[in-house]
Amino acid sequence: MITAISEAIFVINSAGVIEMINPLGAKLFGAPAEMLIGQTWTDYLQSPFKDEYQSLFALWNSASDEANKVTQFNHGPKEIIINRADSTLLEADLSLSCLPSIQIGSEPLFIGIMHNLTTHKAEYNKLRHLAHTDKLTGLANRHAFDDALQTNWNDSINHDQPLCLIIIDVDYFKIFNDQFGHVNGDKCLQKIAQVLAEVLPSNNAMAARYGGEEFVVILPNSNPLTAEYIAKNIQNRINQLTFTDIGLPAQTKISVSQGIACERSGQYRTPTALVCAADTALYRAKSTGRNRINMSS
Repeated sequence: MITAISEAIFVINSAGVIEMINPLGAKLFGAPAEMLIGQTWTDYLQSPFKDEYQSLFALWNSASDEANKVTQFNHGPKEIIINRADSTLLEADLSLSCLPSIQIGSEPLFIGIMHNLTTHKAEYNKLRHLAHTDKLTGLANRHAFDDALQTNWNDSINHDQPLCLIIIDVDYFKIFNDQFGHVNGDKCLQKIAQVLAEVLPSNNAMAARYGGEEFVVILPNSNPLTAEYIAKNIQNRINQLTFTDIGLPAQTKISVSQGIACERSGQYRTPTALVCAADTALYRAKSTGRNRINMSS
């Protein structure tokens, strides 16, 4: 009996009407088994899955080769979204096939086997977030930056839109670490990261930790004036940071140097060239006294 099977299972006829369902299957649909039996199972699917499975069964019912219809029907596993009876949504994967014991000429029955993906998806999203996040600062990490830069570069080239990059380096950070210790150095980086996250002009922009005390900001569809304005805002806010809350003297201050490069109408051949231009601009900012912003020409 399907009630003893440790999988979510339901059995339907060729019209899609539920004829049997086990407790785990009923739990996924969000209703008692006795309420579900006799109902059309696709009524519990969110579009476009409902339309897809209705079309699949219509095609199956219109086929003339009965033998092949029985032996060749095997669909899935496929991710679906269930509109549960309690009006909540549930992500699951579903495999559908003809019951192997069916006899040619008798009423065909199909078995559906489902797995709840809610926990799996939550764990996957958590792992994905961790894989793309810098643990110390909470910003995007280098891997996420590389992916985002390539994506935004492609959009910039394909749609002829500007793309600006700001590379930010904390001035004299080794001295800060040596004087106040690495724990306070980490707290300093966290404060800077918070500033960067707060000044982003849109959800499409990204701030990332580039490595060590270096950060980077991606500004899609932004012109040099916008990039310079954001860089000045970063500079001013970081200059105003205080560290008394972590026990450091009131006079403790920090600054950053910034290099800006902007892709416009094929100015750079590759995203790597754009990064190199911003890095060169950063070097000029540091070599001319630090706490400065330099724009690549």
